[in-house]
Amino acid sequence: MTICCIGDSLTEGDYGVPGKSGIANVHKENYPYFLARATGAEVRNFGKCGWRSSDMLKWFKEGGLDLKGADKIVIMLGANGGQARNGDTPDNLAYKELVEGVRKAAPEAEVYLATSPNATVNPAYSNCGYMPQVTEAACFVRKYAEETGLPLIDLFRNPKFSPASEWRYQPNDGLHFTEEGYRVLAGEIQKAIGL
Repeated sequence: MTICCIGDSLTEGDYGVPGKSGIANVHKENYPYFLARATGAEVRNFGKCGWRSSDMLKWFKEGGLDLKGADKIVIMLGANGGQARNGDTPDNLAYKELVEGVRKAAPEAEVYLATSPNATVNPAYSNCGYMPQVTEAACFVRKYAEETGLPLIDLFRNPKFSPASEWRYQPNDGLHFTEEGYRVLAGEIQKAIGL
């Protein structure tokens, strides 16, 4: 079993820095790491801090995503903005092109579209302000999943990731997870992909 995880810092494993924004603090204990431990699968992490769909599409076109032999592919992009619930923004178009390219490159794989989990709206956290773009991206991804018939992993609406739990799972900056948060995130994705 081979699982490919495509996304931004929430896939790469950024833990955030208390009181800081925009500083990558990447750890190996990310959700793909815990997904591999829980399933015994080979899990490839194609997460990149700060990336939008257009960045990932460029990397995909340059051959940066090794999808060979993939059985399942999870795409979770949108926390860094660029997507909108309506209209053809460059990142909406890039997301669609990326998904279609991934499906052609790995036609036997099951492709899952994931929304990003909630971001904080508490101004005490340094990454307060991401929630509007995460909301827009979640609306867009839901709509695109419905249009294409691809399975949706709606982490944005998952009650485990809510303002009531950010002190536990996202305490450093209100956006990025702790080790415990990534473990829980991996568990939710594991259930959603049927493993």
